[in-house]
Amino acid sequence: MKKLTWIAFASTLMAQPPMQSGDGVWLRDALFGERDTFDACLAHQPGQGQYHNHVQPICLRAQLDDNVELVASGRTGATYREKAGGWKHSPILGWALDGYPIYGPYGYSDARNPASPVKRMRSGYRLRTMTQRTSLPDWALAYHPGVPQQLPAAQQGPPLNDRFPLGRYIEDNEFVAGLGDLDAYNGRTAVTPEFPNGTYAYFITLNDDGSPAFPYILGPQYYGTVTRGQAAVPSDAADYFVSGQTPAPSTDSLLRSWLTSNSQTIARAIVGWDPSAGPQTTWPGTQPAGARPVMGGVTAPANADIQRIRTTASTVYVNSNNLPSYVIGPWFAGGMNGGVFMNFAASINSLTQVPRAPAVAATKTSTGLGAIGVWVNGVAVFNAADGASYRNASNDDAGGGIVVSNALHWSSASLEGGPLTPGALVTAYAQFEAKLATSTQQASSANWPVTLGGATVTVVDSTGTSLPAVISYASPTQVNYRIPDNAALGIATVRINAGGVTVPGAIHLVATYPGLFKTNLAGDAAAQIARLVGGRVTYESIGGPVTLGPPAEQATLILYGTGLNGAKDVTATIGGVNAPVAYAGPQGVFSGLDQINLPLPSSLAGRGRVEIVVTAGGKVSNPVYITLR
Repeated sequence: MKKLTWIAFASTLMAQPPMQSGDGVWLRDALFGERDTFDACLAHQPGQGQYHNHVQPICLRAQLDDNVELVASGRTGATYREKAGGWKHSPILGWALDGYPIYGPYGYSDARNPASPVKRMRSGYRLRTMTQRTSLPDWALAYHPGVPQQLPAAQQGPPLNDRFPLGRYIEDNEFVAGLGDLDAYNGRTAVTPEFPNGTYAYFITLNDDGSPAFPYILGPQYYGTVTRGQAAVPSDAADYFVSGQTPAPSTDSLLRSWLTSNSQTIARAIVGWDPSAGPQTTWPGTQPAGARPVMGGVTAPANADIQRIRTTASTVYVNSNNLPSYVIGPWFAGGMNGGVFMNFAASINSLTQVPRAPAVAATKTSTGLGAIGVWVNGVAVFNAADGASYRNASNDDAGGGIVVSNALHWSSASLEGGPLTPGALVTAYAQFEAKLATSTQQASSANWPVTLGGATVTVVDSTGTSLPAVISYASPTQVNYRIPDNAALGIATVRINAGGVTVPGAIHLVATYPGLFKTNLAGDAAAQIARLVGGRVTYESIGGPVTLGPPAEQATLILYGTGLNGAKDVTATIGGVNAPVAYAGPQGVFSGLDQINLPLPSSLAGRGRVEIVVTAGGKVSNPVYITLR
């Protein structure tokens, strides 16, 4: 029998200090503290396995056609971006527990006029200008009842520096009336397509570059009244939708908004242990030797999106497995379990109650930890805090996720998380206050040193053997290195030492895991074309569409990658069609760099943008693209 989780937690609704570890005054921002564990859908899960968003649900927005476009698809998820123009009013993405709708980022420029141009809603919050964390912003006084605005020494925050930068805590933000389009609750009263007579509504907030803008979804408090206590479905509640049964037509915008068409779709996740395997219906799947136990997960296929909706005159009750119908995962973290985040989304029968006639609250309640709403696909909405806060006694944060000096280790070719191989080229990125080198330096020749920019890299493999790695580039925030050829397979630790400080990281080594170099987020191949013309071979870099000549002028695509590790069974496809592999192996100049030569038949001329995938050792590479004319 499935565990029943109540989303409407009473503890999140009371006007009391939020339940945080630490001193509870300077609350860590989830985007700062937990961003590296977000998947491509900008969501993750805590230990109990409740998959949720602290910021915009980009995959749901794409599913609902909310002014975003696909940039590229990869084996670790899709990349989206905001459309440059031609915007339409955002759809309802979810509902807050006070019963007001949550829209995407776009609304009418004139809140009273549906004929006015659509614009991106701007947050009314901004980072404070301060040099010391000695006071709270105005909005935080209601969020921290009993705490004075001018703080005593025991409640002051850490100094502003590299370790504790501005934006680390939600109290680093202030609300300025009139600065944006929205109020302190991150909403406004406006006409919308679903409410032509007007409603109060929350809006997702983004910066101009499409990145999340504080407070991200809801503000620190609800605008409306929230029912206290746990949800309980009355016996007289009528079924509106049950497990695939098509809902009856309704004019109620709340009922019509729920995603029910995918309720019989099996939820799928990409697992960090092997993203090349593609989406899985159970997870986390087989763990490699040496991996620590994980929390959560799905051991039997589970249906996605909304499973049941019941109604009374006053309330709508929604059941969901808390799993969406779009592909979720993988989840990575620099210091965890081979680089894989140990918490996995579980199939949880979540019950949410949403008022049908929301009312403005005379006394506002805080949006505390846990669910503060539900997306229309049944996934939980969380606020901007991650559960940790600053503790004066230790001069550090307490609770929440792991915010410690570490490094993420990604394939230098694919620039994605996942397994690596002996001999592969790797890029390590500093997380939080980590400093990976004392200076910036690049190797002067192809004979890379073991010390560069004051940094050394040591791989401690699954047998406990410490192996020095050669380095091609080092800076305080990034180190490019090569995994030693003789590193044993399995879970390994990487230690980057600079200035007497060691920064840890974790990787998962497998025999073969191909990655292809690309030039941008769209996945354009970092490649060359070799042409045989008049008995001579000429080479040209690909900077745009590739023109294929006559059959006698043989054109060969030269791809570059890493992770083949001597594999002999290399195959490739171009535009989904099997392509001959003329060569696949070491590039010959730079150790760890692979080269794959694919003759291009003239029959591919005019195919336009095509996807190229290489498979080796049964593992599929990240896709890259070229345009053929």
